[in-house]
Amino acid sequence: MDFTPTEEQEAVRGLAQQLFATATHPGLGVEGFDTELWAKLVDAGLLGLSRDLPLAVSSVLAEEAGKAAARVPLVPVLAALPALTDAALVEDVLGGSRLVVPALQADGWKGGVTATGGRLTGSQIAVAWASEATHAIVSAGEDLYLVDLAAEGVTRAAEEVSSHEPAATIELAGAPAVLLEEKASTALQRLTLLTCSYAVGVAEASLLIAAKHVSTREQFGKPLATFQAITYQVADCYIDVECMRLTTAQAVWRVDEGHDAAEQTAIAAFWGADGIHRVTSKAVHLHGGLGVDVSYPLHKWFLIGKVLELSLGGAQRTLESLGDLIAAR
Repeated sequence: MDFTPTEEQEAVRGLAQQLFATATHPGLGVEGFDTELWAKLVDAGLLGLSRDLPLAVSSVLAEEAGKAAARVPLVPVLAALPALTDAALVEDVLGGSRLVVPALQADGWKGGVTATGGRLTGSQIAVAWASEATHAIVSAGEDLYLVDLAAEGVTRAAEEVSSHEPAATIELAGAPAVLLEEKASTALQRLTLLTCSYAVGVAEASLLIAAKHVSTREQFGKPLATFQAITYQVADCYIDVECMRLTTAQAVWRVDEGHDAAEQTAIAAFWGADGIHRVTSKAVHLHGGLGVDVSYPLHKWFLIGKVLELSLGGAQRTLESLGDLIAAR
């Protein structure tokens, strides 16, 4: 594969960096929906990337959102949009008047949904941005359904997650649903890889904050970065970030080229879950007591990192899934 960015990727990255530079400053806290930034993303037409361009392009946008720790539901919307077939709903989502998020069942999670005669029963736990959404695409086995979250038989219970994003558990009791053409495994793979891209951005931002700190903070009259033990830790973080980036890029490339990418997606998810834990934790450690001060910006990326680690399945479980895929060859 060729790692050289395409013109589309470069253009999206440049525009995204300009827009995310206007995001709510991390020092202002971790709660809330940055509606002003969301409106700018809508006006720039960036929400439609996952429908019109290869996954590699929308992955760039997800990565830049992670760097900015942007308080917008970008990854869920990018993951959900390609599954939609209702032109009016797609137009509303792209116009910012409606919000659709994926509520997908990964192996091993509690809950689950069953379908009977076009109606869904069951639950999906801690669905990202579900409290703000108008619709969800819900998996029931290998089938994928569109659910209006205001419909009869649908209730939402707000969930408190580490990042304070507006997550909710969706409870379905015979809720009406529309069967979609796309399969659940395809949607879950897209969501996983966009989440991995987002994690790359979060990890890179954490690394840069830590590197700047150890380069300017002095002990015994010297910057911390001049001490070998500190340098090794920063170098380990850099290696983790690049491994996260490359494994995600490989899986995304295979998807875009129409190749099977199940193993590569599992590898990317493992590195995403394991790498985001190590990098964000090490970044906090390198700051000493300052790292746990919530008035210091780093905490925002750290808290997002904890949610990403778990949403990707955790390192151990993703490694077990990869083992199952290899054993089934």
